[in-house]
Amino acid sequence: MSAHRTRPTLTTVDLAKVLPPLPVRRRLLVSVSVWLRRHGRSLAVLVPVLVVAGLAHAIGMSTFPRYVDDPGTYLSQAWSLRYQGTLSPYSYFYDHAPAGWIQMALWALLTNGFDRYGTAFGFGNEVMLLAKLASTALVYALGRRLGFSRAGGAGAALLFALCPLSVSYGRWVFLDNLATPWLLGAFVLALSPRRGIAGSLGAALCFGMAALTKETALVLLPALAWAMWRNADPRNRTQTLTVAAGAGVLLMALYPLFALYKGELFPGPGHNSLLGTAGWQLAERPSSGSVLLPDTAARHLFTDWLTQDWILLLGGLAALPVCLAAPRLRPIALALALGWLVLLRGGYVPFMHVLTLLPWAVLLVVGAIEVVAGNRRPRTWAVEPETPARHPRWRLVMAGGLAIGVLAAAAAVWPAELRPMLTTTEEPPLRAAQRWVADNVPRDKVIVAHDSIWVDLVHHNGYNPRPIIVHKLDTDPAVRRDLTRIDYLVVPNWYYTAQNGPQGYPTLLEARKHAVAVTSFGTGDDGVTVYRVSRYWEP
Repeated sequence: MSAHRTRPTLTTVDLAKVLPPLPVRRRLLVSVSVWLRRHGRSLAVLVPVLVVAGLAHAIGMSTFPRYVDDPGTYLSQAWSLRYQGTLSPYSYFYDHAPAGWIQMALWALLTNGFDRYGTAFGFGNEVMLLAKLASTALVYALGRRLGFSRAGGAGAALLFALCPLSVSYGRWVFLDNLATPWLLGAFVLALSPRRGIAGSLGAALCFGMAALTKETALVLLPALAWAMWRNADPRNRTQTLTVAAGAGVLLMALYPLFALYKGELFPGPGHNSLLGTAGWQLAERPSSGSVLLPDTAARHLFTDWLTQDWILLLGGLAALPVCLAAPRLRPIALALALGWLVLLRGGYVPFMHVLTLLPWAVLLVVGAIEVVAGNRRPRTWAVEPETPARHPRWRLVMAGGLAIGVLAAAAAVWPAELRPMLTTTEEPPLRAAQRWVADNVPRDKVIVAHDSIWVDLVHHNGYNPRPIIVHKLDTDPAVRRDLTRIDYLVVPNWYYTAQNGPQGYPTLLEARKHAVAVTSFGTGDDGVTVYRVSRYWEP
């Protein structure tokens, strides 16, 4: 006779044990009620803004923009952490701190993200959509903390959400998109009206998370420190900032401590190192030149940004001197100035650096309009309705003219840039190539593939041995040691162009000499030609 077990159910008594005591629940309800009464009007303004932001980001995000390298790299690292417990499917290079793909891996773990979509990029698009919504809400919140009216805060959030640069770059799975909510959250907490230690502590921890997500966030540390210093209560400013700084340093110290624990903090033979990679990032990467000089990589990158949207980029610069007249806006002005200095200094400029400029440029454009309108004082944070201030009519007319000018310029320029982002339906060539490979190439073939389709070939198509990411073909010693043959090449055409040369991908170029094209997708440099390598050639 076998024992039969039934699943336990929660009775009324059990449920009462789980829930907080009745007085605590009443206090929670009262707190929520007070919070809703205090922020109800802001929520009524913000929710429609988030709906518009979500639609602008989500419509067409699976087909625009094109696939690029970095998103595939971060998704492969998130997949490796989720399913293998390692920071990378290859040797971890310390090129970036891992908090960004740790966040993605955690979301994948909680939501079964990699299995809910037919492609890894589908999951990545979801993560970027969530990051965009969070950033948009925080732009509104930060605007209010800076003294903006509700209309000004909503305008800043909408400009940020609908800017073509924000839509196109915001859809790519970049670590910068994950760092932006942490950065904005740090400034929101640093400007807390309570001016207590909790806000400064939260700001420091948010900034630490931003830096561990994308280390370029450290550039904005002086601006955040200034904001925290200005907002802190003079009576306990030293104590507050000391505690906040200590907490932030301890959080960021986890990264070098991790490298030290693995014996990879200092350069040495036979292993990657944090300090060695940092030296390469800061001193050895090819310089992009200054944006002020013609024919530099930085100048070409800046020109490309301007073709998509000049309104916020140049508008933010024009608003800088106006916003310096309002002390509360000066830390934001410094944040934008620091971002522009990266373009002027002559070092390496990341392709996605524009994401560091956009939120601060938006806030300065709207802040300048608010300053011209006469809104120079921080708003009252009491629950009672604010008494509207009276300003000279000429100020209101000038501010209205500036606002109409910004909106008119956006209405004239942005629709043409946004239309292909929302209406493109053509499948990306790399996605089409991946589907063809899955249908026509046996699972035991050795494939050299682009980063963007690596997770799909491994996770969804089950290729074993695993495909080799093209960037690792000549840079990872373990790959070179174990490489015995290559059967197929599946990378965009631009990898074979003259600017890459034999020094960029010598093994890839040599393999193509012994290969025949079997099919192709797309045209030009972004097109993908699938090559079958001769079985008689060995690397």
